[in-house]
Parts: sequence; structure tokens; C-alpha cells
Amino acid sequence: MNTQPLLPQGAELARPPTRTKVYISLCLAFALTLLPWMQEIHWLVPDFTLMALLYWNIRAPRLAGLGMAFSLGLLTDVTRGVLFGLNALAYCAATFVVLLVQRRLEGFDTPRQTLQLSPILLGKEALVLTLGLMMGRGEADWRWLAAGVVAALLWPPLAWLVDRITAQPTTPRQTPR
Repeated sequence: MNTQPLLPQGAELARPPTRTKVYISLCLAFALTLLPWMQEIHWLVPDFTLMALLYWNIRAPRLAGLGMAFSLGLLTDVTRGVLFGLNALAYCAATFVVLLVQRRLEGFDTPRQTLQLSPILLGKEALVLTLGLMMGRGEADWRWLAAGVVAALLWPPLAWLVDRITAQPTTPRQTPR
């Protein structure tokens, strides 16, 4: 017999995230993305802005939706000096997919979320690379896909850290059946 209560209890009833917490964390992630990384490892640096955006798409979809994804993508395009709209399209595509499966993702624990988000994080890098090549921007450097793999590996510590900082309840544990 399952002794788990039907309604959330205790720490699971934490206050929902505020707009201020969401926007500050997105600004910090954007600043982290823009740090002057060494040229030798720049292709390994994940897109922290997208990772924070996807985190809030799962935890607070009303506060960080497609409009926020488009705005952050355009801002990323401007600051990185890439084809205008390239990251905006990639951010919107990733956000759209996460918002489609948001209810499922919020029920998973962090390792299962990582498995679900890995193709999205890798797909964003592949989309930016492919569209950049189609538009005649540079040559194919497939090393850039490694940033998607690094992002997937960094998802569990990032989710844990943001959960602790913003006092969000951890994702529900899967009960044995």
C-alpha cells in the first residue's frame, strides 16, 4: 500500500519563484556565458543562458516562455556577433520542446531530466552550427557540438545549485512500485 500523501506536504509547498529571482538568475547566466573564456577551450563552454532558461521553463513556465527565449537569443546574437536571429531561433526551438513536455519533466528527478534534456541541449548546438553553415557563416567545426555534451553533464549540478539558491523543492522522488 502506498503511504505517500495525495497532496504535496512540507517542503514541497515552497513558495513559487518570483519574477525577480527568475530574471536575476537569467542575467547571471547570461553574464557567465559572456565571460572571456580562453580561445583554446571556448568551444567547450556550454550556453549557460540556455541552461538557465530551460531550468525556468521547467520550474516556472509562465515566467520564462517563448518571448523570453526570443529576447535572450537576440541579445546573445548581438553580443557574440553571429548571424542575427540564429540563437533566437535555437532558443525558441529548445524552449518550445521543453514547454511541450514540461509537465513530464517537472515530475522527473534530476538524472532523468538530464536524459530528457541532453538531446535538446545537443540539438541546439547542432541547429546553430547547421543554420550558420547554410547561411555561409564559416566552416564546419564539429567540435562545437561538445558544448551540448558539456551542458548535459553540467545540468545536474546547475539544477541542484539553483534549487538551493532559490529555495525550490527538489524534484519528486520516484517511489518503488
